[in-house]
Amino acid sequence: MLRVLGLHAHKGALRWAVVEGTRQNPTYVAHGRLVTPDPTQVPALMDWYESQFIRLIEDYTPDKVAYRLTLDPDKEQLFYAEFPFGVLNLLAHHRGFPVTCLTSRSFTPSRLAKAKGIDIKAECDTVLGVHPPHWDDNQRYAVLMAWFEVGDE
Repeated sequence: MLRVLGLHAHKGALRWAVVEGTRQNPTYVAHGRLVTPDPTQVPALMDWYESQFIRLIEDYTPDKVAYRLTLDPDKEQLFYAEFPFGVLNLLAHHRGFPVTCLTSRSFTPSRLAKAKGIDIKAECDTVLGVHPPHWDDNQRYAVLMAWFEVGDE
């Protein structure tokens, strides 16, 4: 049974979620939304991300970390949707834990062994529950990242 920290960065916030268990029998552990500092202050923003990643890893001791990677970001998006995961990958390298990423194209029902055509965001709510506050699509992306990576054992 694995515990996975799922991450999704978007403008103004970092969403995170922890899921453990298996793809067939996942258990919701926790989630959150962290409001980011000014994205134009890139060094300070990367320092903030590093601190948050370390805190989440120390608080939830995941076996793996997984994040949703934005494809074809514009220049502004690079600072909040791409650069932070460079920091995460460096932390993973230094601390020796596995990290993986998926793109939006990978968010398919087959990844959860579900039938084609299933709405995986609705499936997320059905299987793992709805956990306010801030339970929206951005939060579901973080939850789905963790669920995708808990494995089959």
